[in-house]
Amino acid sequence: RSLARSLARAPSSPFRGPGIHSMSSSAPSPSPLAPGERTASTTIETRSRDGWSEIVVELPPAPLDTKQAPFVMHTLTTRVPSILERTVGYNKGKLTGRQVDAIRQLAKEMKEDARLRLIADGAADQDEWNSVLKPHVDKGMRWSEAPWFVWETYVYRRMLEATDYWKTGNRFDYFAAEKLSGLENTKSQVQIFTKQMSKMDSQWNYTSFRTLVLADLWGNKADMSLFTAKELKNKTTDDLSDKLLCDDVKDVFQILERGAVNPRKGRRVVFFNDNSGLEIFSDLLLAFYLIRSKQVRTVEFKLKPFPFFVSDAMPEDIKTTVNFLKNLPDTESKMFGKAIEQLIEGEKIILSTEPFLASPHPTWKMPQMLRSELQKSADLIIVKGDLMYRKLLGDYQHPWDTKFADFMSYAPCPLVSLRTCKAPLLIGLKDKAQGINAQKKDKDFLINGKYGVIQLVDPPSRKSVVSYSEDTFTVKFQKD
Repeated sequence: RSLARSLARAPSSPFRGPGIHSMSSSAPSPSPLAPGERTASTTIETRSRDGWSEIVVELPPAPLDTKQAPFVMHTLTTRVPSILERTVGYNKGKLTGRQVDAIRQLAKEMKEDARLRLIADGAADQDEWNSVLKPHVDKGMRWSEAPWFVWETYVYRRMLEATDYWKTGNRFDYFAAEKLSGLENTKSQVQIFTKQMSKMDSQWNYTSFRTLVLADLWGNKADMSLFTAKELKNKTTDDLSDKLLCDDVKDVFQILERGAVNPRKGRRVVFFNDNSGLEIFSDLLLAFYLIRSKQVRTVEFKLKPFPFFVSDAMPEDIKTTVNFLKNLPDTESKMFGKAIEQLIEGEKIILSTEPFLASPHPTWKMPQMLRSELQKSADLIIVKGDLMYRKLLGDYQHPWDTKFADFMSYAPCPLVSLRTCKAPLLIGLKDKAQGINAQKKDKDFLINGKYGVIQLVDPPSRKSVVSYSEDTFTVKFQKD
């Protein structure tokens, strides 16, 4: 079965413009894990004065509560501690006895729901991290009492502390062996994709673009913070029909039909990448097509600067993937690996790291330097994965029918999220009934990685400024 046939079967919705609307959404969306529990309201208001417009977003009272979501509590007490023990097993002979003890102590704290503590390794980001942790530590909060996004990102920051990552001068990726195992277990899918890619029309057209965007979306199933390397063999071959909850592919295609924001340098697409393995491979497929079709001049991968969430991609993982492709027995994979290598060497595909993507902050708190860079030079941001989706939403459980484009008005430029659902939060459904019907078909539709969304925001201005407080953020802009 061809790649185009197998992926294009996912249903598409009619074109809908991603403009900004003034709205207030307070209708409850039943939690997929606690039916009948009311979701707090999210209020979005548009104001105009003195030639400026403002979009004010009032957030729910608190981010997702660990104790009220069984999946999240299971993540705390069982799933993540198992990851830590697995990491010890993958690194026998590489970790010192003291480092192993520190990792196991971290797992013990999680299982026993101990009180949180500050970071204490003296690294450059210690003060920033502790400024986030201090309000929770000062209240004597236990792991289960802190916001999910905070404590889950904190786990991986504590792993850096436990392994002396910043001190040894010999930093190594203690998730590398598991990443490689995951890549090897998806070899057959990789070979199918490269074979189909070799037959695909290299000219810019909607059919090819849609096929590769869908491949990139479903590649996000390959997440080793949720599944083991062996489980990924099956997770990438599920039936994809009726699993696409939101489909803005046509709108994304039209964004890339516009003139470049910087005509002299040509169109530039920036990925906020997620997982290594099959997912980074699918990112490379899409990047290759964008460049080969000559619709985009350069593609930048913004990757994690250190080991994070097991399978999150670092620059070294791209090199590993290229070498893996070049060493496969089939001609198509070898040729694709060499082509990607040449694009990287020719700086058509640019690899960079972005610490903010591995921070505990929501995306509306993006550093001004990064925001300005994207406003001035990026024609499109492609945000990959479930964790980044949670970061976009601040890990709040907004009503399901909150408009994605309204909430995401803070984006610095056009931005599309490609996410398979692995956490109990979601916005952008056409109405509450869509979520309720999906829940009736599959009670775990938000957490099992079988359902996906392609959601676009085309913000009203690239000259916007974002300010925020504890419970609101405001986007102020003059239209371009």
